[in-house]
Amino acid sequence: MTPSELRTYLRQRGQASLVDLVARFDTDPEVVRDVLGYWQRKGRIQETAAGCGKTCGNCNNGPVVFYQWQE
Repeated sequence: MTPSELRTYLRQRGQASLVDLVARFDTDPEVVRDVLGYWQRKGRIQETAAGCGKTCGNCNNGPVVFYQWQE
C-alpha cells in the first residue's frame, strides 16, 4: 500500500476505519497507521470517533476511529 493508494481509497469512500483499511489493503495495521500518520502530518486526514452503531451497550472496545480525507 502506498500513500497515494490510501488517498484514492479514502477520497472514493469518504471515510474508513483502521479495520476497513487493513482488510482493503491486506496489510499489517502498523503499516496502515504509518501511512495514515504521513497524511495526518500533512493535514489531509482527520480522525473522528463514533460508537459501534449497536444499541446493546456491551461494547467494551470504546469508540471506533474513522479516518476521513480532507480536501
